[in-house]
Amino acid sequence: MSRRFRVVTDSTSDVPPAWRERFGIEVVPLTVVFGNESFRDRVDLSDDEFFSRLRGASKLPTTSAPAPGDFAAVYERLSRECDGVISIHLGGNLSGTVDSARLGAQAVDGFPVHVVDSRSVTMCVGFLCRLAAESTSLEEAVQRVEERVPRLRILALLDTLRYLEMGGRVTRAQALVGTVLDVKPIMGVAEGRISPLDRVRTRRKALPRLVELFRQDQPVEQVAVMHAEAPEEAEELRAQLAEGHPEDFEIQMSQIGPVLATHTGPGAVGIAYIKAR
Repeated sequence: MSRRFRVVTDSTSDVPPAWRERFGIEVVPLTVVFGNESFRDRVDLSDDEFFSRLRGASKLPTTSAPAPGDFAAVYERLSRECDGVISIHLGGNLSGTVDSARLGAQAVDGFPVHVVDSRSVTMCVGFLCRLAAESTSLEEAVQRVEERVPRLRILALLDTLRYLEMGGRVTRAQALVGTVLDVKPIMGVAEGRISPLDRVRTRRKALPRLVELFRQDQPVEQVAVMHAEAPEEAEELRAQLAEGHPEDFEIQMSQIGPVLATHTGPGAVGIAYIKAR
């Protein structure tokens, strides 16, 4: 590759395989733990295997960040292939991944590694990775990425409160009420904060509400639709988002990986985007 720097991220970025191959993006996996069994995210455990296990689980799996040594090994290898690295990761308030990356970078003397806390997750991080990879220098990559971090947004519709309840994010009573009333929570992620945005009574009404919230935040620079085993609804959502945009406006489609889906559960759909200036 003519580019003299490389891009590193973690498995929660949901970078499309085509981007990984085209730009040589390195992905360091987080870990998913079911009972006494540990799996590297999307290395030892595929999406389909994860969701199959999750449905039958009486206890929510846990997740853990890569060790600093995992990052150090990647940076050390890349130091023999290029002149520097930009390493872009899951928000620091959501995981210790970015701290592990910083510690790993300190272990590689004399090799520039610029670690970026995206303050976001999933395809928002994926977009930053592509922007970095398309830059002509490490300095330009850092500038382009850092100026967009405050403009990253996620809107997410959850199918059930069960997984938030299992993870301690809501009480059992709240989850029970949500199930009985068929309440669908809509969550937002912006600048490292997860916030409840709305609670819609049925899923049929929730998707249009998701689109409405997105349109209130336009114009946007890039956008993707995410889902956790809900491809048909994701396609419907993508079609609705495309209305009003030029035909060549690209809307990426991405499946949420095991680490994030541990907390959203199956059936989640969402929109990840970068607000325009």
